[in-house]
Amino acid sequence: RVEIADGKLTIAQEGKHRKFINQVEQITFSGDYARQHDRTVFYVTERAVFELDAEGLVLVEVAPGIDTERDILAHMEFAPIIRRPPAVMDGRIFSSAPMGLKQLLAERLAAENGERMT
Repeated sequence: RVEIADGKLTIAQEGKHRKFINQVEQITFSGDYARQHDRTVFYVTERAVFELDAEGLVLVEVAPGIDTERDILAHMEFAPIIRRPPAVMDGRIFSSAPMGLKQLLAERLAAENGERMT
């Protein structure tokens, strides 16, 4: 169970199943196949974002309010690669207010085209 307040995520109660384990019963997605075919692979959870690269699973982002050690690493059966302190996810994801994505997209497209937004 999670709670969201002030743009931060809090784990109110842990689930009973681990999500990142060493062995699974059935494979429905092959990371090895994806890597062999130069696919970019991200695993996105409510707590973190991981990227699969040639060396393994890399922790790249954490949700605001989440403690990496307590809320992520302590619940994994293996240690992900951590090359640098993970970035913090955009806090707007954890808010009920509109994210303003339409405006953001328009601004990015205009910037790519060298236009100025009014």
